[in-house]
Amino acid sequence: MYKNFALTIVLSLILFSCGKSGVVLPSATGTRYEILVVMDQTAWKAPGGRALVALLDQDMKAMPQAEPVLSIMYCQPKDFGDILKPSRNILITEINPRFEIPKITYGRNTWSQPQSIVKIEVASDSALTVLLKESGNKVLDYFLTTERNRQIEIGKNYINHKAKNEIETIFGIQVDVPSELTKVTKGTDFYWITNDHHHTRKDMVIYSYPYRDKNTFTKEYLIAKRDSFMKANIPGEFEGSYMGTELVHYQPIFREINVNDTYCAELSGLWRMFNGGSMGGPFYSHTRVDEINQRVITVEGFVFAPGAKKRNHIRQLEAAIYTVKLPQEINAIKEVSVVADKKDTK
Repeated sequence: MYKNFALTIVLSLILFSCGKSGVVLPSATGTRYEILVVMDQTAWKAPGGRALVALLDQDMKAMPQAEPVLSIMYCQPKDFGDILKPSRNILITEINPRFEIPKITYGRNTWSQPQSIVKIEVASDSALTVLLKESGNKVLDYFLTTERNRQIEIGKNYINHKAKNEIETIFGIQVDVPSELTKVTKGTDFYWITNDHHHTRKDMVIYSYPYRDKNTFTKEYLIAKRDSFMKANIPGEFEGSYMGTELVHYQPIFREINVNDTYCAELSGLWRMFNGGSMGGPFYSHTRVDEINQRVITVEGFVFAPGAKKRNHIRQLEAAIYTVKLPQEINAIKEVSVVADKKDTK
């Protein structure tokens, strides 16, 4: 019966902005990247439930110490009441023989806002295991993407506008630099801003170079460029020491993605100091092409927080990086604005 059931999975997207009768919803509760799993205890302990935990609790990649992609909270359906319903991320799993067709429902803002909800309905534990194997990553990506988008929206209220304007003047791009980053160092085609905190240090860098090499968007080329800029601009504590990319104990992860419907090279990995010093941590970057000026633009965030959790900090910088607008995108927005203004004056 279940050999081909993955082909009949029903995926539906339900979007809600408010509760019934237009009632304004309360603010979502919980912390960033925390998820509440609502599931029968027997199912929770069964192989399907363990597969669900393995999906949500897997180690985040490109981190110096193990940290889960999501922090799991668990409750049984009987305990899922008014106190827990406003949770920001909820995954409800129901197993019942009547669910002959496995179903994943994606929802938003049912009991609070901003809230993300996924409901899984399957006939058996084995059906849940197969469904997660087929579609588990889509479920995980849904929660991670909505969390990032929340961070972007929150970040709009905490922008270092002076730095944002400086970066646009130098590189022609716009990026929502977090307001807590204030200390700036400038180099040739290089901009570095940090909160300069001793315990949880967060940094962003922007660098640019001409787009001339057809091999630019390869893992090897981008790492070499990264190391070149970092060595020249970010010295270590000791004379002759400098920042570089960790390549021996961990290989950076290179992905080709789309940002604002255009090509982007994503690079994540670990950085460390060479020739002295023991600093290190995770980094995350986007590299894209400034089509107007035919230059390559890299925007990177990196974290140094010895002995502390780093997941939410690097993801905060990741969200900021996703706000980057290149010159061609800024011009497109201006053109749309001009057209709209002309229509309003008619």
